[in-house]
Amino acid sequence: MPSTNTWRRGSTAASSRKPSKTHDITDEDHVTHPHIEPSGPSEQGLAGSLLQLPPELLSQILSHLTFQDLGAMRCTSRLANNLLSEGDILREWLRQNYTLHLLRLYPPPESVTFTYLSSLQKRYAIATEAAALYTEYIERKIVRHSLMRLSPYLRDAKLKDDFRDVAILMQERMLPLLLTVQHYLESYATLFVNAPRYGAETAKDPATTERWIWERERDVLSSYDLPHLVDVYYFWQFLTWTHNQLVRPPSYAGAFERRFRGWKTDPLTSHDLNFIIVFGNLNALSQLLRMRSFRDRQRKVEEWKRVLDPATCYPWRKHWGDFGLEYGAAMTAEQAERALKIQIQDGEVFSNGARAVLIEHGLLDRDADTAIGSAQQCTEFLSKIAGYDVLHVLPAHRPTITVGQDNEWCAACQCRHLATACPITSGRA
Repeated sequence: MPSTNTWRRGSTAASSRKPSKTHDITDEDHVTHPHIEPSGPSEQGLAGSLLQLPPELLSQILSHLTFQDLGAMRCTSRLANNLLSEGDILREWLRQNYTLHLLRLYPPPESVTFTYLSSLQKRYAIATEAAALYTEYIERKIVRHSLMRLSPYLRDAKLKDDFRDVAILMQERMLPLLLTVQHYLESYATLFVNAPRYGAETAKDPATTERWIWERERDVLSSYDLPHLVDVYYFWQFLTWTHNQLVRPPSYAGAFERRFRGWKTDPLTSHDLNFIIVFGNLNALSQLLRMRSFRDRQRKVEEWKRVLDPATCYPWRKHWGDFGLEYGAAMTAEQAERALKIQIQDGEVFSNGARAVLIEHGLLDRDADTAIGSAQQCTEFLSKIAGYDVLHVLPAHRPTITVGQDNEWCAACQCRHLATACPITSGRA
């Protein structure tokens, strides 16, 4: 069962405050001179008095601020900038506002800096938005269709209201899983662009490069908590199913409908999809989730393939920044060209590696289903994180029953499925 940690939700939008002017222009020679606010007795207002408090007390006060307020306060004076650029105050804010799981994925440096805090906040904001988008996609594509089949006259407004509590629970449970997926994809993309190249001076054969990547991928997977890795493994099956639905036309669409809607006959290849997943990470996947039309998503994928190539697009660095997470050192032109040429096979990203690690530790059966992203796997995972069978009635729609009437429900299932539809009892039969 995925972790049920409650995450503090800070605003992910950038601060709209405009910085104060830092330069004055003289009338004589129009030369720009830096103007720095004095840090003496003139600052002895409320803000100045606050910053003069002992660091221990100031840390406790500032730990209740959001990241946006912390950044705005840092711009108020030189003293505030010095205090909030590096040191124990930021470490205390980090400890109060982020969970241990996030700090294990991205361990803080010996001296916590505001730059590190900004990169951590960006990753957290992207994962939080992705959790909300995936939950909205589940409600729109799965839950709504299931309930309309059972109750054709159910209104959308009523459905959204009844689904709200389930949506909050699903987002809280998906967020730690998405952070782990984000960390894994970052590490995996770095391995690909930095792997020893095939040639006389580096690797003697392609198998050497593959083995080099596999050994380091195994180290990354082994660094995760094993019970948590099991949850991420099943979550990955749901992600794979969702991504296939996003970038490939519906299977029920015929040749005429495809031509009428402007859909291409050939679906997106597995290589292109895996490239988007690995190098675009949650940022690119969130962009696809925001688009309601399959044609819009198809155009977006074609645009990425065109503008990310340094040989054909001059501002390719800017497009790579908009495409992925833009973390760490900027990607070089050689690394970008190498990333575009990589042919990543299905199962090569996460599934095969995580499966091998879990089998080695006895947490996964060798004879378990090896399919990746099937509809059955997706349904089972969603039922776990939602706390009920997503193909049947919502918890808010279930009738109130007494103990004497409990024989109408399945006694073997804690989620209280209908006895005729419970996967536990039907499996026993």
